[in-house]
Parts: sequence; C-alpha cells; structure tokens
Amino acid sequence: MGRMRATRAVIHLENFRWNIRLIQSHLAAGLSPGTRRPRICVAVKADAYGHGIDEIGRTAVDEGVEYLAVATVDEAVAVRDAGLSVPLLLYSLPCPEEIEEIVRRNITPLVADQGLCSLLSAEGRRQNRRVVVHVKVDTGMGRIGCRPEDAPELAGFIAQDPWLSLEGVSTHFPVADSADRSFTEFQVDSFSRVIAAIRKNGVDPGIVHAANSGGLLDYPSAWFDMVRPGILTYGYYPSHEQERLLNVRPVMELESRLVFLKTVPSQTPISYGLTFRTERETRIGTVPVGYGDGYNRLLSNKADVLVEEADGARRVRVAGRVCMDQFMVDLGPRSSAQLYDRVVLFGPAPAGPDAEELADILQTIPYEVTCNISKRVPRIFRDSDPGYPADSERSAVQS
Repeated sequence: MGRMRATRAVIHLENFRWNIRLIQSHLAAGLSPGTRRPRICVAVKADAYGHGIDEIGRTAVDEGVEYLAVATVDEAVAVRDAGLSVPLLLYSLPCPEEIEEIVRRNITPLVADQGLCSLLSAEGRRQNRRVVVHVKVDTGMGRIGCRPEDAPELAGFIAQDPWLSLEGVSTHFPVADSADRSFTEFQVDSFSRVIAAIRKNGVDPGIVHAANSGGLLDYPSAWFDMVRPGILTYGYYPSHEQERLLNVRPVMELESRLVFLKTVPSQTPISYGLTFRTERETRIGTVPVGYGDGYNRLLSNKADVLVEEADGARRVRVAGRVCMDQFMVDLGPRSSAQLYDRVVLFGPAPAGPDAEELADILQTIPYEVTCNISKRVPRIFRDSDPGYPADSERSAVQS
C-alpha cells in the first residue's frame, strides 16, 4: 500500500486552486472594461508535471479552466478516462497510427502541414466525425510549426476540407521569461501579422493563442483569445528574470520521515564514495528517499531538508551521496530529532526548500524537479474544498 510508505508527494490542491484564481484575477485586471477575459488552457502533460493528471485536471475544470493540454495521445486518453470532456489540446505531433484514437477520443491536435491534415481528414471521414484542429506557427521556437508565410495557405486548406474544423491558431515563446524583451516582441509582431493575413484571406483563425506562463505575466499584447500557463499553475516562475507579480504557492510537497538515528564520532565517513566525513561528534539520520524516487544524486552534500523536531522545524544538510533508496542528513550534536520525525524535502513551507531551490543547485528548472518524482512515490491529495475527501490517494505505482 503506497499510503503506508514514509515517503510521499503531498499534492496541495488548495494551492493549485489559489494559483488558478490568481491567474484569472491577473488576466481580468489587465483588460479594458467590457473586454472578455482570455480563455485559460492549463498544461497537464507529464502527469501534470508530476502532480497527478486526473486530480489536477478535475480541479482545473472545477475552477473554470476552459481547456487542458497534453503532450501525448496516451496522456489525452488518461484525461478522457478520468471522465473529463473538456476541450483537450495535443501539443506534440502524433504518428499516423495514433490518429484513429485522436479522432475517436475527441482530441484536438496541433497541425503544421497539409500531410497530417489529410490523414486526420481521412480518419474523420472514416469515423463520420469532423476533426477539430489548431494550426501551429513557428515564429522562432524552432521546434514544430509551419513557417509564418505558409500559415495562411494551411489555414485555407483546412477551412475548405469538409472533415476538418479550424478552431484555433497558435505559436510558442522560447524566451518570454527573459529580461530581454526583443525576441518575444518580434514573435508577437510576426504572429499578429500571420493572423491578419489569415483573416485577409477570408478565413476565421478561431481561438488565437500564444502566451505561456512567461507570456501571461509580461506580455498582455500576447494574451489574444487564450493563454496557456504551465509551471505558474504549479506554484513556480519560469525563470529568475521575471518579476514576481503573483504570489503563487507550490503545489507539491515531497515528504518522508527519519527511519534511523545514530550518534557517530568525528571523522566518520558517510555513504558511497566516502565524500562526507563528520567534523565533530554528531547525530546522523537516515531518510528513505533516493534517486530511485527522483531525488537527484547531484543534491548529495548540497541540498537542505526541513526536519520537524520536537522543539521546532530546522533545516539540515544532506550528508554524503544520495543512494538509490535512501540518504543521510547531519542533524548536529544537539539535535532533538526523534525516530519517525517528519522530513520535508521540498514544498510550500516558507522555512524549507522549494523545488526552485533544488533546481538552482542542480542548474536546471523547477519543472524538472517535480516531473522527475518517481512513479513509486505515492501521491496524497489534499484540498480545503469541503467536498473533497481528506488525504485522497492515488499511488503513482498503480497508474
């Protein structure tokens, strides 16, 4: 039973709700009177950045989010199997063998060429279903998308196909979270001209969307008809370069417990490679978490954890190399820690580390920290909504 394990990821759905509401308020405050708020599309790909696609998806819809987005067809199927009929964008391009499921499950793919459109149209005709698509335009990301100059023709191709429906046109920003605004402003201008050209050809582009978390925060001109926040909804900023405009709250809290305590003399080596030796007599605690759980080995001797001792919570350092299933901490000679005291590895607690702090140590981003929490770590869901069962659990091992 995952619930019995000391190590678990507590998903604070009340914080996720808070973040969604902050985003909604931010959008409303930036609009002219009488202007409709842009729709919100929340990214729930990669198991909702490691937070649990079913529960996060349901909570997002409960908070009025109009669209969800995934990266794979399997993720889209998981959303549909969770009973969510909300419009669902597929961010990555599918293979031909996945098209039957896309049409059958009412998944909305991004398209970037006529070849994929033709495959979707043929499958739509076979199933007698009109396939809704969004055109993806590459204005500078260099990943997927048609060239800006080709977008009007592609939009026209879709508009004349009886089995396709052009519901939207999108692009993506690679540096909207950068202090240098020049490239993103170039993209906004380029994309705006693409939309104008599509309309000039007599085609309705539908829902125009471009802004990710960075664009949502800093580029109101790029909000268009819909914004697509990802990391911001999970409680983190995309980079240190952006002003912290919204008081978002981390949603995931990775916790464990002290399962072994010992007092050791000065110069005692700890863990693989003997990379740590005690500087004085001290207490060493063992925590049953390791890189097999997604707690990165590069945090060895560098990261802090928050230990909730009898006389208060206290940060202590990881001692020695992180093992696959365990690591040790140096509690100090005067620690009041007791067996099975709670240990927080990262989360929303102000006194403790969060995923951004760990990401800085790892020279990466908070996205990777939460996404990498292993499937063997049970997810425990908490929500202040009175209609939500306390400590509902979905063990990721079983998902």
